[in-house]
Amino acid sequence: MNDRNTSDLLIQVALHAEALPIIRLLSLHPIGRLDSNLPSELWQGSVHGHRITIVTHGRDCEFDCDRIGTESATIVAFLALRMMRPKLFINAGTCGGFATQGAAIGDIYMPTRFLFHDQRVALPKFDAFAVADRTTSDFPAIRAAANAKHGTCSTGSSLDTTVHEIAFFAAESVTCKDMEAAAIVRVAVDLETPFAALKVVTDLVDHRQAVQESFQRNLEFATDRLAHAVDHAARVFSAA
Repeated sequence: MNDRNTSDLLIQVALHAEALPIIRLLSLHPIGRLDSNLPSELWQGSVHGHRITIVTHGRDCEFDCDRIGTESATIVAFLALRMMRPKLFINAGTCGGFATQGAAIGDIYMPTRFLFHDQRVALPKFDAFAVADRTTSDFPAIRAAANAKHGTCSTGSSLDTTVHEIAFFAAESVTCKDMEAAAIVRVAVDLETPFAALKVVTDLVDHRQAVQESFQRNLEFATDRLAHAVDHAARVFSAA
């Protein structure tokens, strides 16, 4: 194993647009692909005295877009963790927030509870497996440095939301809706790796405005906020 294949802090980001402000702020440099058969890309550098690596899901050559969602999240997390063996694994990205839970555009969340809202399997034991309700360790110093709110993150494979899911969010007091985190948590648990998530709100799930319009309009502002939250988290990690 060479130095390129190790990292103290590993950060998984689905979208290139989410990762780019972090890459620029931390002055990371590209080091190639995670795997020759996947578009997933790696950036790395020495930041605050520690080696930090960002891994993105990459761009799908068939559909000409980033590989968002739980399938890519799972395989990228598994391969990156097996390669890098980090001391801490962070999933950084955007999310939908909830005005009823006090969210505003640009708010940073560091949830410690994760579940799936669109995996419905009405069979004994499989029903709980599908929702996969998990609680991860809290890192109060990192959360304070990132000025992040505590909360619950629910993951699904669609940008829009169904009536059933709205009821689910209310029942479970969900504060963040995303498309990757719960899948990544499952891999981190299997590989016994400390995990944290930093999510920035680009849109409000319980607002009348179309989610895609809000996401596109707020993406630049939100990802700049996310980059600074990640930088603050890295500083605390390095000082630990």
